[in-house]
Amino acid sequence: MKAISVQDLGRIRTIAQVVARYGFGHVLGSVDGLDLDAADAADAGAPLARRLRYLLMELGPTFVKLGQVLSLRPDILPGPVLAEFQRLQHEVDPMPLADVHLVLREALGRDPAEVFARIEAEPLGAASIAQVHAAVLHDGRSVAVKVQRRGIEPIIRSDLHILYTLAGLVEGRVTLPGLHTPSAIIAEFDSAIHRELDFLQEAEAMQRMARALATTDLRIPGVHRDLCARQVLVMELIPGAPLSTVIDGLDLPVRRRLAHQLMEATYQQVFEHGFFHGDPHPGNLLVTPEGGLAMLDFGVTGLLTGSMQDLILQTFTAMVFRDADTLALTIYRAGATRDRIDLREFRAALERKMVEYHGASLDDLANRDTLVEVVEMATHFKIDLPAEFAVLSRALALIEGNIRRLLPDVDIVAEVKPYAERLVRRRFSTERMTRDALSLVMRLQGQLGDIPTQLSQTLLDLDAGRLTLVTRDPDAPLMREELRIAAIRVALAITVGAGGIGAILWLPHDPTANRLRDLIGWSLLLLSATSLVWLLLHLYLPTALQPAAWRRVVWRTWTFFRRSP
Repeated sequence: MKAISVQDLGRIRTIAQVVARYGFGHVLGSVDGLDLDAADAADAGAPLARRLRYLLMELGPTFVKLGQVLSLRPDILPGPVLAEFQRLQHEVDPMPLADVHLVLREALGRDPAEVFARIEAEPLGAASIAQVHAAVLHDGRSVAVKVQRRGIEPIIRSDLHILYTLAGLVEGRVTLPGLHTPSAIIAEFDSAIHRELDFLQEAEAMQRMARALATTDLRIPGVHRDLCARQVLVMELIPGAPLSTVIDGLDLPVRRRLAHQLMEATYQQVFEHGFFHGDPHPGNLLVTPEGGLAMLDFGVTGLLTGSMQDLILQTFTAMVFRDADTLALTIYRAGATRDRIDLREFRAALERKMVEYHGASLDDLANRDTLVEVVEMATHFKIDLPAEFAVLSRALALIEGNIRRLLPDVDIVAEVKPYAERLVRRRFSTERMTRDALSLVMRLQGQLGDIPTQLSQTLLDLDAGRLTLVTRDPDAPLMREELRIAAIRVALAITVGAGGIGAILWLPHDPTANRLRDLIGWSLLLLSATSLVWLLLHLYLPTALQPAAWRRVVWRTWTFFRRSP
């Protein structure tokens, strides 16, 4: 990521002041030149999660999108913040129709009138990155046209520069769950936002999902691929209304049908195809006039490897059988850790959690935020699970919420039971057990076959004296740093003493002495005095010698002259 430009510095100051106004000025409090005490705290009595949401809304579309992306990550944010970020506004003021035509002309390389017989002036929806218009092709087919906001990419690019800079400023001052750092989170957001800005990737995701769910009743809009571009997505216009707006008026048979369509589609996405919709909130689910369900907005999708699918299955089955050992090892192997973790303590924590599920069946667990709880517990122990697993856990929680809203007074266990039974049959089927056994035998065969060769090589290395044992001390870097500092101080002290003695010897006592002795003597005296000052700074003000301190001095100087009339 390239460095921030000078033009962004004013924006950084504005962001810092807004951050301070919502009560988070302490995060940037030690950064010079940001005037964090210039604004009074807004909504000081509001909960932290709500203030964070207001903060992102005030900072603009890029920050709102950051909040929306983070709302899918229970491994990064706690539950209350996730719930608030889920409420971030999607609707914003639409861009004018004239700008829509300009984007279409630039993206498609021809006049929009050559492609569309009519484009409705009023958008179906407008968000921070794009808006959707109903349109009609010249052959009479109705389509939905998703158009990227004109000029949004330079804005996002500038805001990303700022976010990287701010992440660097708060690095080390903000403690995040697991192995996450501010810079790593912004890097993930950078990758996600650039994928979302490329509508060709969304078109590919829609076509892939349509193929995956071809055997279900859930509808995916068809894509007019020949009319799509990086800033334009033209798809089938499916009539209907968002589930969130009509759910209360649906009768029970329709509710049950929609719930089972959603369950079947979710099962196939997760366990059959390993490709899932990452944000299935009620606004992205459309109820058609025929009483069916359609899924919209494929800007966020996730891929599951076979090992991830196995992890999900093993999580549910281990919870049912209260097998904390298997679950702890499964999660540990699936994730990444920076430091050694106490597996015994992790297992004990999982076992305490399993007490809550005592007597539960796989049916019950399929209707709870089980995966979210597992992700949160792994994060607590600094086990960094794959990002897809975190996104999936949140997606399944949204699906569970949709199903409970559709069937509030119905026995959910009975409704989910067929899918739970399919999970068990899938995990313990003869085909699966045979495949696992063959895989284990093949791995053992390869490893056992390598043992004689590895043993022979080890004996040869030992005989030739090429075998080296290496031990690592975790405190060694700290010890090396202490030795380096001590060596610097000793060198400075020797320089002070040697320079002082040399100055005494070389400075002439006779005013008629030659100039060479005079020059050498005064040079040694200057060297001794300079080394003495440096030694005192090193002893009593070591932070003054750090690069960060010099950067602050440069920042203060630049700010002073910039503000001068």
